[in-house]
Amino acid sequence: MSHGELLTQKARYRSRCTGIGHQAGLQHLKALPAQDPVPAANRDQARLEAVVFARLGGTSDYCAHPAGIARVRPSVDHLVVEVDSKLGPEHSLPKHCLQTLLPTEYIGRGGDEEREPGGFAAVRLLGIDAAGLHLGLAGTDARVTITGPDPEQWRTMVTEHRAFCHDADLVPLWDAPALTPFESAYLAADSTWWEKQADRAWVASGLLRRIALFHTVTKPYSLNYWPHGLGWKFELRYEPDVPMDHEELLAHLTHPAWGMQLRATREHCACKPCDCDQGAERNCWYTLDEGGGRRDGIRIHFRRVRVGWDTEREYERLVAAGADSQWLAQALPARHQRSAA
Repeated sequence: MSHGELLTQKARYRSRCTGIGHQAGLQHLKALPAQDPVPAANRDQARLEAVVFARLGGTSDYCAHPAGIARVRPSVDHLVVEVDSKLGPEHSLPKHCLQTLLPTEYIGRGGDEEREPGGFAAVRLLGIDAAGLHLGLAGTDARVTITGPDPEQWRTMVTEHRAFCHDADLVPLWDAPALTPFESAYLAADSTWWEKQADRAWVASGLLRRIALFHTVTKPYSLNYWPHGLGWKFELRYEPDVPMDHEELLAHLTHPAWGMQLRATREHCACKPCDCDQGAERNCWYTLDEGGGRRDGIRIHFRRVRVGWDTEREYERLVAAGADSQWLAQALPARHQRSAA
């Protein structure tokens, strides 16, 4: 394979994983020819990215893109995450990010003596500028930039969140230069668990850095994910007649040269069309892990709903959240055609 062909393949892989255009990916790789198209994060960087992946959720509501992420820009020691503006028809995804990521301590009366931080312990707000809202992890060089709103919008949202915290007896911890005593005590109380989570953070980080695959190589109208022990579970829903393309998705996630160091195992697959069941629901389950009987990998459920399943509510919420018409035509073609008629 020539150098030019290899560069094109790497740019295509980066584009599909990140949602960035092919030409932009090509320019990036020309400037950094020795870098993988989706470089892996170091341990501390992966820890912060795993927190962002978890706290963005994957179950809250419909967004314009799966998981509410339009595109990502990964580098070795930094990740830029461009989020959608809406979480469902009525709520703000950027505000949701602030509420679930920035740590607080409750100082009001009542409640449990052993209190957990609001947001996530050790996450820090490093600043806001034209590039976005910059997050870090106390005591490390990890950096994640969340983009979407302009700087003034971010500043307004942070000001509003501070005011909410004041009214709710919550002390903002996200400005502290180091871990506060409250955060340190909370993390020390279950240090073994947090150490195990840090060891497995590369899985969530790798997924976040490849999150666009869930709308570039496969077209579910719904993507849900949630933690399961130290691993993750996913459910992808498809309209009838929309191909699940799970082999393509898994091939990208486990690419031998540029993918995550995981292997895919088919547990059950029943997606082939059959006229014998009048369009019944189809389900496929796959596990991605390192082998050796580990139970902290990724389990993905591909679910094609039955013929006649009403997707009216889902379609309306996706439209209200700002989903692109061209993507809707691919993910919900039958419902989209009725809307266009």
